[in-house]
Amino acid sequence: MMELKYILTLVLPALFHIAYILGVLLALLLVSRVLRSPRIPAATIGWLLVIVFVPLIGIPLYLFFGERKVNAQLRRKAKINLPDTFGTHHHPVHALLVTLGIPSSTDRNLVHFHEDEKVARQELFALLDGAQRTIDIAIFILGNDRAGKEVLSHLEKKAKQGVQVRLLLDGVGSFKLPKTLLHPLAEHGGKIAWFIPVLHQPLHGKTNLRNHRKIVITDNEKVWTGGRNLATKYLEADTPKERWIDLSFSLQGTAVSSYRAIFEADWCFATNAPSAGIPDFPATVPGGESRVQVIPSGPDVADDPIYAAILTACYVARRHIMITTPYYVPDSGVQEALRLAALRGIEVDLILPAASNHRLADIARNRYLRELAKAGARIWLLPDIMIHAKALVFDKTFSMAGTANLDIRSLFLNYEVMSSFYSEKDIEWLTRWMVSLRNRSERYHPRAVGLMREMLEGLILLGAYEL
Repeated sequence: MMELKYILTLVLPALFHIAYILGVLLALLLVSRVLRSPRIPAATIGWLLVIVFVPLIGIPLYLFFGERKVNAQLRRKAKINLPDTFGTHHHPVHALLVTLGIPSSTDRNLVHFHEDEKVARQELFALLDGAQRTIDIAIFILGNDRAGKEVLSHLEKKAKQGVQVRLLLDGVGSFKLPKTLLHPLAEHGGKIAWFIPVLHQPLHGKTNLRNHRKIVITDNEKVWTGGRNLATKYLEADTPKERWIDLSFSLQGTAVSSYRAIFEADWCFATNAPSAGIPDFPATVPGGESRVQVIPSGPDVADDPIYAAILTACYVARRHIMITTPYYVPDSGVQEALRLAALRGIEVDLILPAASNHRLADIARNRYLRELAKAGARIWLLPDIMIHAKALVFDKTFSMAGTANLDIRSLFLNYEVMSSFYSEKDIEWLTRWMVSLRNRSERYHPRAVGLMREMLEGLILLGAYEL
């Protein structure tokens, strides 16, 4: 007994000393990584503070959430085999995206924007019911509600008919979905995969890197995509109060091949399957006149092409910039680009919900909104309803719509996909749709804030990457 006590007296302090040294070395290593990582200053300071002063919490948090573009993650994530497209377009954003490795735009696409949730729902179920060979779905949220269950019912029916069904769910977005709801689909031959589940092997990605893409593809020829998740509030709310305003669209034509490549890469990563080859181009669609360029962004894409496209479009705009987004917590680059556009006389319209579903994001955005309003930008707040749409229009020459919010998480962390539209009719449709939202909105007029409010906004912005 005395010998054991003597051994413990010698060994335990030595073990604690070794653990302390290793902890300090790990903290120094992580501090070095934080300082070398391209982040906004607030995020850098936030991580440094928590790692240095609360290492027992900060170190595990950083290892779990902190990295954005990790080389090991990229090696495990199947590379997106985007199709080779050849063509040019006069807009500067097009040339930039091609230089960044994004396929050039293609014409002869047929685009149909969904005016509201009724049209979106009708198009979705018509697409699913019409599938003859394959249905591929990647979605952030599959709701445990009437709409989500109806989607699963349609998928089960098609699987029974022999259609190959693949359903890819994000581990965080669909975390609340009971797994038992998926059993009938699996029993009828449907395949289900989770993109970085909340509980997963430590080396299989980081929970903080979410697949925010929303893609439905049938028969490798038709796509339903945009900002909508597959849940009641996006597709069939019972009352106006429960309804969310969102934007989605259907697509046929050569641009579909890019969406197919994105889905295949995400599916291969989630299932540890070999990377698929480059998909063939779908057949040309009669009557298709839309020029579309598909832009994936996230840890599996070099650089940040969606972010780069937005910045470039802001700086080359000559008359008007109109943006609709649910959350506005940008980095300094986007904020400065919009501020300078307003100062040089460009009409800048930013349309937001008066109150979103994320209270912290609403508090954090006010500092940016005050600065934009001071520069001459017009901010519009839509009362009594949530806007979840993500759309941008620059003059009458370039527009974007898809899944990326104008916040730091979407621009730099999430796996996202946007489509850029260069055709006049598509740009006009998006412009009219956003003008209708603006006409229902109230003009934002900034008010003076006190010291406590500024401190609260600053504290929240320390965690802006997580909003």
